[in-house]
Amino acid sequence: MELQREYIDQALRLLAETADWPEESRPKWTCEVTAPVLKWLETASATDVESFIMFVRQGRLAIGAMRYNITPLNSVAQLARQLAPVDELRESLGVRISTAIQHDVNGVPWPLSDLLLHRGVDLLVMGVNTHLGAPVRPRPGVFRWRTPSGRELRVMNGNHYTMFDQILLTWERSLDAMQNGLCSYLNQLERIDYPHDFLYLTTTAAPEMWDNSPPNLSVAKLIRQWNEAGRQPRIRYVTTEDLLERIRLIPDEKLPLLSGDWTDYWNFGCASTAGNVARSRAAKRMLDTADGLAVLPRPEAVRRVAERASDLLDLFNEHTWSYWDTADGLDPALVQDHLKASLAIEARELAGYVLTHELETLAGNAAHSETPPDHVLLVNPSPIVRTEYVEIPSAWRNPGPRLRCERFKPSALTNVETIGPIEIPAFGTKSLPLVLLAPVTEDTRLRHEDRRTPVTFRAFNNVRIEVARKGDALLESPTHRLTYNPETGRIIALFDKILSREILPVDGPYDLFDFVRERPDALIDGRREAFYDRDLDREKIDQSCWKSWRAVRERASRPISCRVERGVGSITLIRCFEAPGVEQFVQRIILRADSPVIGLEAEFEKLAQTEPEAIYFVIPLALPSGWRAHFDTAGRAVELDAEQLPGACRSWLTVESYLALYTEGWGATLFCPDAPMVMAGDFHFGPPLETVPRLENPLLLAWPLNNYWNTNFPRSQPGAIRLRYGLLTHGTFDAGEASRQAIAFARPIIAHPQWIS
Repeated sequence: MELQREYIDQALRLLAETADWPEESRPKWTCEVTAPVLKWLETASATDVESFIMFVRQGRLAIGAMRYNITPLNSVAQLARQLAPVDELRESLGVRISTAIQHDVNGVPWPLSDLLLHRGVDLLVMGVNTHLGAPVRPRPGVFRWRTPSGRELRVMNGNHYTMFDQILLTWERSLDAMQNGLCSYLNQLERIDYPHDFLYLTTTAAPEMWDNSPPNLSVAKLIRQWNEAGRQPRIRYVTTEDLLERIRLIPDEKLPLLSGDWTDYWNFGCASTAGNVARSRAAKRMLDTADGLAVLPRPEAVRRVAERASDLLDLFNEHTWSYWDTADGLDPALVQDHLKASLAIEARELAGYVLTHELETLAGNAAHSETPPDHVLLVNPSPIVRTEYVEIPSAWRNPGPRLRCERFKPSALTNVETIGPIEIPAFGTKSLPLVLLAPVTEDTRLRHEDRRTPVTFRAFNNVRIEVARKGDALLESPTHRLTYNPETGRIIALFDKILSREILPVDGPYDLFDFVRERPDALIDGRREAFYDRDLDREKIDQSCWKSWRAVRERASRPISCRVERGVGSITLIRCFEAPGVEQFVQRIILRADSPVIGLEAEFEKLAQTEPEAIYFVIPLALPSGWRAHFDTAGRAVELDAEQLPGACRSWLTVESYLALYTEGWGATLFCPDAPMVMAGDFHFGPPLETVPRLENPLLLAWPLNNYWNTNFPRSQPGAIRLRYGLLTHGTFDAGEASRQAIAFARPIIAHPQWIS
C-alpha cells in the first residue's frame, strides 16, 4: 500500500517531465482503484493535490471507480461500499469518474453492473487473467451488459493488464521487436474477426516487475520513438475516460447485448484459507445483525470500531491472497499469509464487540449488577418468523454479581438448558422473564430406533452366543427419516415425509455428506501442472492451457465410531472416520424438531499438505436428468447456464448463501454459511465447461478446501477447521424462500441476558 502511494507521486513527476512531449506520445496515467488514491490524499501536500487536479483537467490522469480489485465473496452491501468513495473524490478533486476497472480478476457479481450505473459509471473495463481461468467472449471486444434491472452497461472486455508489454515485447527496447510482436497480434485479431478499428491495451507492468509496478518512463520513450519514426499503427496514451468517449461513438446496434452473471473462476483459491473465510463470513453476519439492532446513534468510538471491521472485511475480500511464489515456503509468502489472515481474524473480533454492544444497548443493561439476569432477550436476525427451541447457559440462574465485560466473552454453550419453542417475528425481538421459562426435556416428535437383530449360534451345552447384530437404524423428525448402518455410519436412505420422496439414489456410490479427497494421480502426473500447464504465449491469444487430467478420489478409509446424541429439540448422528489428509474427523448430521433444515457439520484437524489436493462433501440426489440449478451471488439468484455470460465459470461457483438443484416438483438446496465454494452435478475441476451436463442422480458438492492454485494462494492450511452446512429438501424451487431460509440457517436466534427489575 505504501508503494502504491509512492506510485502516484511518481506518476505526477512523469506527467510533469513529459508535459512538452508531442500530444499523441504524451504519457497518461489511470489510478486503477480508489484505495491508493485515498491513501495518497492522507499525506499529499497542497501543491501535489493541485498538480493532481491539473492533470485530471488536462485529461492526463484519471481514477477508476472501484475501491479494490474484488472477489465474489463480496455481498451487495460490500459492493456498494466499494463505490462509496466516488462521490467524495468527485467533489473534493473535481474529477470525472465514469469508468471502473477490474484487472486480473476472472469475473464480478452481476449486481455490480446496476450499482455502477447507479453511481454514474458508464464503462466497466475488464482485464481477465486466463491463468487457471477463462475469459468471457467476445475478447478483446466491447459489449453491452444487460443488468439485473434491465439497464445496459458498456463493457470493454480487454486483454490482461500486461499485454501491451507482452505483445509488443517492450523489454527488448527495440522498435523492430515491437513491430513484429504487434503484427503477429494483428494477425490474431484478423483470425477472430475483431470488429473495431482501434485496439486498447494496458501497460501497467514494467517487464522488470510484472505486478504492482510504477509508471514506466522507458515504455513511454519507446512509444514516442515509434510515433516519431512513422511506424504504424499509431500508438497513443489514453485514460479509461478517453476510452469511454471512443466507445460512445460506437452505435448500440454494433455491439452485442449479453445478459447474465460474470461468474468468477479464480475464487476457488479462497478454499486454501477455509477457516479464515468462515471467520470473515461470520463477521459480516455479526455486523449486519448489529446494524439491524441499532436503536440509538452509536458512540463515535463504537462507530469507528464498526467501520474498521467493515474496512478489514473489504480488504480481506480483495482478490490477492498471498505472495506470488508460494512454492518453497518463502518468508514473504509466510508474512503475506499472516497479513491476510489477520484481516479476517481482527474483523470477526471487532464485529463481535459491535454486536454485543448493540445487544447490551437494546437490553438496557447496566455495566455492573449485584444480581443475576432476570430476563432473556431473544433476537431473530432473519427475515422469517421463527418458532424454535433456544439454549441458554445454566449459569445465568446462579446467584452473584455480573459485569458487562463478561458478556463480550466468546460464547461457550457447554452447560445449557433448553427453553421453548418460542415464536419470534422476522427481524424481531422478545424479552421473557427467566422465572417463567422452565427448561424442557424432550420433544416426542424426534425418534431413534435401532432395528438390528442379534445373530447367534448354538454353542456347547446348548448355550446361545450372540456374535453380531445385523440391520439398520433410523432417526426421525417431523420432516425427515434418516436410515443408517449403525456399525459403519453409512447413510442408507433419506426420506422426506412431507414430499413422500426418497432424496438419495438407491445404492449410489456416495452417501449423504460423504467425505472425498481429490488429488492428481501421481502415477500419471501428480503436479499442479497436471490440470493446467501455463504457457504465456498461448495465454496471450486466449488459447486454453487447461488439460484433461486423471483425478484420484479417496473416501474415508475406516469408520471409527458411530453414535446418536439426543437433545431437547434435535437428534444427531455423529460419525467418526479415518480419512486421508485429516485427523480427528467428525461429522454431525442433525435433524431438528423445530426446523426442516438438516444440519451438516464437519470438524477435523487438517494435516499440513503442500501437494495438490481438494476436499469435498458429497450430497447425491435422486433427481432425473435435465435438472436445473440456481445459486445466489451478492443477493441475486442466478440460474446455472441460463443466466451466465458466455465463457463465465460453470464448473464451480462462489455462492453467497446457497446452491439449489431441482426439477419439477422437488429439489434440494444446500446452505453454505461458512464455505462458499460449490459444484453442481459432478466433480468439475478442470477445463471450463460451456454448459453443465444434466445427468440423472447429480451430485450437490460442497468444496470447502483445496490448494490447487500455484500462485497467490497458500499451499497448506494445517489446523483445526469446523464447517457448517444446511440441507433443505423442498417442493417447487422458490428463490426468495431459498434466500430467506438460508439467512435464517446462517443466523441462529440470539439469546442475551437482560436485567429489567
